[in-house]
Amino acid sequence: MGREATAHCQWAGQSGEAKVLLEAQEIILRGAIKARIPRSAITSFVAIGEDLHVESSEGKLVASLGLKEAAKWAEALAKPAPSLASKLGVGGASPAFLFGETDDEELLDALAGHHRVATEAGAALIVAVIDGSASLDAAATLAGDRFLWCVYPKGKGVAFGDMDVRGHLRAAGWIDSKTTAVSAKLTATRYRRR
Repeated sequence: MGREATAHCQWAGQSGEAKVLLEAQEIILRGAIKARIPRSAITSFVAIGEDLHVESSEGKLVASLGLKEAAKWAEALAKPAPSLASKLGVGGASPAFLFGETDDEELLDALAGHHRVATEAGAALIVAVIDGSASLDAAATLAGDRFLWCVYPKGKGVAFGDMDVRGHLRAAGWIDSKTTAVSAKLTATRYRRR
């Protein structure tokens, strides 16, 4: 995914210039028009000339991207979105240990079955649900030299979020290398000791 452009857009009776982002789980409009269109809500899409037409259960988007870009966006939309398990790098040969408690369905589904082990000893990586500096320190100690995925709430006003996790781990000698959305409420960043 990961496509981005500035385009004249039409959406929900609005028309104007917007920054358009194609993410794994949604199309995001920012600027004169603000919207989030989940990929799961998209029913059809097609490039017609310079325009990308996207039909969804939430409405119709027309984005004037240019002839080549409209075709590239339609091609990108045709590809299946990567699963969360794939983005986290977990699977049969690379199982994860879940540190901390969560009821987040998307995360639990990604770690279901052969993607998750019961003890940290058999884990190739650690997925840690972080709620503060104490859980972050414990997860970092548990991870040792393995990759550590820190999962925490996203958005403004969270008690312990991205800036807190990044600052704390960087000060302890860890470096972040990848970020992914987990669900509507959670995000994750991958760290490794320097």
